[in-house]
Amino acid sequence: MNTPYDSNYFPPAPVLEIALAYPDEAPLVGPISALVDTGAGGTFIPMAYLKELGVAGDYQTFVYPVFGPAREVYIYTVDLIIGSDRLPAIEVIGDDEGTEFILGRNVLNRLVLCFDGPHAEIKILDRCG
Repeated sequence: MNTPYDSNYFPPAPVLEIALAYPDEAPLVGPISALVDTGAGGTFIPMAYLKELGVAGDYQTFVYPVFGPAREVYIYTVDLIIGSDRLPAIEVIGDDEGTEFILGRNVLNRLVLCFDGPHAEIKILDRCG
């Protein structure tokens, strides 16, 4: 699956289309454009999408952003659908401050990705090489 970088960012940035579902249920929310952020440890989903899905928070914890103070957040468990791939039972951070869907390493480490900067697209591969 090849997805063009989003030119609404400067410089253009890699994004993937994501759908959200309760674990083992049909997708209910999406597709949503998510920014691919290899520097983010976790996946941040704006609360509006989680409210639309109707999922309840599992527990509270703290996140420690690079810039700014630590803040308390709820963790939710959802299935993420990316193209034909379903990633089950992913813990995500409910973001009550931001509006950006950010895919972090807890999701990216489950995928084989190729960032093709010269062609401004991201590719999901079956394997490396």
